[in-house]
Amino acid sequence: MDLHETSLLATCKTVSAYGTKYIADFPATSTGGQQFALVTAAVPQAGTLAATQVSGGGQIKTGVKSKAVAYKLLHDDLLAINDAAHSLVLLGTAGLDGKFHLPRNHGAQAVLNSARAFQTDAAPFSAALISVGLDAAFLTSLDTHITSYETAITAKGAGQSTQGGATGGLEDTTYKAVVALHILNTVVRNKYQNDPAKLAEWVIASHVQKHNPAAPQPPAPAPAPQG
Repeated sequence: MDLHETSLLATCKTVSAYGTKYIADFPATSTGGQQFALVTAAVPQAGTLAATQVSGGGQIKTGVKSKAVAYKLLHDDLLAINDAAHSLVLLGTAGLDGKFHLPRNHGAQAVLNSARAFQTDAAPFSAALISVGLDAAFLTSLDTHITSYETAITAKGAGQSTQGGATGGLEDTTYKAVVALHILNTVVRNKYQNDPAKLAEWVIASHVQKHNPAAPQPPAPAPAPQG
């Protein structure tokens, strides 16, 4: 939640209190009553969405850290297999041509594709690879690290989705609140045009809201994951 949204939420609270104080003048079925209800509802909605937004950000940070660790482990696996395969070639082992090349593209999908190829190609050469120093459980470790990397990528994506959804919901909630406050400014001023005390009270309650609402723009398409 940015400063504008925080300020708007504070205004919603004071306007909601104003509506409660003079509820008898704004029946629930009237335009004023309906707009006060919208403003009142925006307060808990915005709070919930802001909390979700923060939670999504936390998921993203955790996912990024987990992804970095998983990438390091997976890259180390590929490097070790590549090095072992090179030694086997020097020893004259046949059938290794075109296999176990490290990915030039370090994007997530390229790394995963290479890791799966290493996994498939290493199986028939496992004994030979172990003979030049790879751990006896290197294929099991490789499989574990592939899974960990995929899980971290998924967790990061889920956090981005959660945060994006909450941000969009917050924008929609605040836009509706701005519209309601704008309408209320007209309704209340007309209702109390001959009551300077209530008008003055209204000015204080709604002081943050000083601009006309603009329709929200549709969000730009999310960029394709780069890893």
